[in-house]
Amino acid sequence: MDGLQGAILNVKLKYLPVWTNHRRKVAAMYNEALENHPYIHTPAEATYGRHVYHLYVIRTPRRDEFMKKLKENGVECGIHYPIPLHLQPAYKNLGYKEGDFPITEKACKEMLSLPICGNLSEEEVREVISYL
Repeated sequence: MDGLQGAILNVKLKYLPVWTNHRRKVAAMYNEALENHPYIHTPAEATYGRHVYHLYVIRTPRRDEFMKKLKENGVECGIHYPIPLHLQPAYKNLGYKEGDFPITEKACKEMLSLPICGNLSEEEVREVISYL
């Protein structure tokens, strides 16, 4: 890191607790609204710590359907890890093939990251939820 990057980070670090608390509030809204959704599993928070929700990743067998509907309505969402680690080119030398880790492969096909930036309004969160 150079001096300029360090100076910028030093200023941004002051806001980290505020941004984290906001993301936690957004996550709580998602959790409450999606708690009983028949096709969506929300992230769990460990009892021994606090999740910062850098990403808010749901798991659903209807991922592609939900993703399409969100994007058609101008809501950015994403698939952060579409290829399981054991199928990445960098690990080809380990000799794993598709089917070796079926739970991991299934999870990769079901995960969808919803918006959770530090300035997302309650209205915007409700709008995202309305498309699921």
